Amino acid sequence: MNSRYYVNKIGMAFLTIMVCSLLTFILFRMMPGDVFDVKARDLAVARGLDYNEAKILVTRMYNYDPTEPVLKQMSRYYSALFHGNLGTSMTNSSITVNEIITYYMPWTLFLVSIALTLSYFLGIWLGSLMAWRRKSILSSLIAAYATIVNAIPPALVPTFVLSIFAFGLGWFPIQGAYSIQVNPGFNWQFIKDVLWHAALPVFAYTCTQINTWVMNMKGSCIGVMAEDYVTAAYARGLSDRIIRQKYVKKNALLPLYTALAISFGAMLGGATYMEGPFVYPGIGSQLGKALGNRDFTVCQGLLLITTAATVLASLFVDFLMPKLDPRIKMED
Repeated sequence: MNSRYYVNKIGMAFLTIMVCSLLTFILFRMMPGDVFDVKARDLAVARGLDYNEAKILVTRMYNYDPTEPVLKQMSRYYSALFHGNLGTSMTNSSITVNEIITYYMPWTLFLVSIALTLSYFLGIWLGSLMAWRRKSILSSLIAAYATIVNAIPPALVPTFVLSIFAFGLGWFPIQGAYSIQVNPGFNWQFIKDVLWHAALPVFAYTCTQINTWVMNMKGSCIGVMAEDYVTAAYARGLSDRIIRQKYVKKNALLPLYTALAISFGAMLGGATYMEGPFVYPGIGSQLGKALGNRDFTVCQGLLLITTAATVLASLFVDFLMPKLDPRIKMED
């Protein structure tokens, strides 16, 4: 094994995460509008206070001083970050970002893992069928579905799903991760209720992702079918099933492994528009609330975790690919 290869990959992953954290830190402070000024004016009107007094109260409520030099803020942020502390919420000083991630991240991972698994396996199956039977009616129907779904903004899919299956037919709950009357625990009643509440978000997630896998798998399969070793397999008299499974599908999947890692991070990032309409208690809904409240600390922490998850997933694929495909050489 080439240890230098692993060191370089890990170093690049760490550098990517740090650069993204720096960009996030800077961009949030460059956002237009002074949230402290708006909230101070609202507080002054509501309580009959002087504006300056209200501004002091707001900065205490946010646990943040907007007049503090940026370099000092950055120094304090990275000092805490290297100690594993992502900071305290600016709008609720009694809760830390670590606590928010610890509580809400499992729910998001639950949704994303199920939806990504379903969309991936369904997509590669349908995509390989399209490539193998390019002139069939099934291929035309799948292509039409992929085209329609690709034309619909992903943020609208939860609205359609809720309107039909929750409000219209009443088959599924409107919000939450489980019913309040159910006692949380490792029991069938709780598990069934959690799956029932997760059904619509998972369905919406899957619908927005499956068309990508279908088209990628189709293109990859068509590319592999033009290779010389597939032609040689036909010349040897091998059956269509063996050629499809062992020659075409197996090799067509290799480029999709990297896309799978990237999709994992993209779905975490897209949790905001998926979890929000369903009022699902994940990091996506928390990120939406934090953006609305201009809670920079929470936004930074959640985006950093999302970035780290994407980078680490890609790093895992980089380490795994040479094992899956011996043709891939580790860099010197």
